[in-house]
Amino acid sequence: MELLYRKLQENIKSQIIAGIYKVGALLPSESDMQQIHSVTRSTVRQALSELVKEGYIQKKKGKGSIVVKRMRRTLGVLSVKEFSEIVSENKLTVSTIMIKKPHITRWEDPFCFPIDDLEMKAGCIYLKRLRCVEAEPVMLETTFIPNMNLPGFCSKPFVKGSLFETLSINYSIEINKVEQDLRAVLADKEVAAHLKVKAGSPLLQIFLKFYTNREYMSVYSSLLCNTTRYSIGNKL
Repeated sequence: MELLYRKLQENIKSQIIAGIYKVGALLPSESDMQQIHSVTRSTVRQALSELVKEGYIQKKKGKGSIVVKRMRRTLGVLSVKEFSEIVSENKLTVSTIMIKKPHITRWEDPFCFPIDDLEMKAGCIYLKRLRCVEAEPVMLETTFIPNMNLPGFCSKPFVKGSLFETLSINYSIEINKVEQDLRAVLADKEVAAHLKVKAGSPLLQIFLKFYTNREYMSVYSSLLCNTTRYSIGNKL
């Protein structure tokens, strides 16, 4: 069951987006919202706090909650660099939650990019991570790596928590080019739970193929991105 504060948050956000509350407008007081929506004061405060985090409102002492022009920061994640490195360059705090640890499995069928016979026979190393910016989940990343000459990859921790540094330092594999395919999709229940959005919410899906200095060795990623607060851009 969806938390009450989330419902109130989405309700107010929809009114702001629809122009019912315009930039500079003062939202009803916390006590008025409490009565209007039949919720507790703590629920109202938590909903407003989330709207502040998303950049829709500001709270001013002695005035209340004011609608502001929302500025979205761009995460240049379409890059040959690691996600953590790029976001850190933007002076934002990044964290990663491992949803599924690296393990050897078969390639998905169908797969997002053509797989040659050598890769298909080798199978792939599969891992899934939730990427967060300022403690907010923004991206669910699934990665596929051909299981070729990567001894100990599934049993050892990543170097400094970085996939690309691990490939570079432990296996002398360097990323040198990226190919991308972007699509608009809707969040299913599992993805929505990870990204803390409603099922059916629009997401940006990005398929990436990272080419490396090793012949027949590419790294593939599928990113499901919540662009509500942060937009996605190129930083090649």
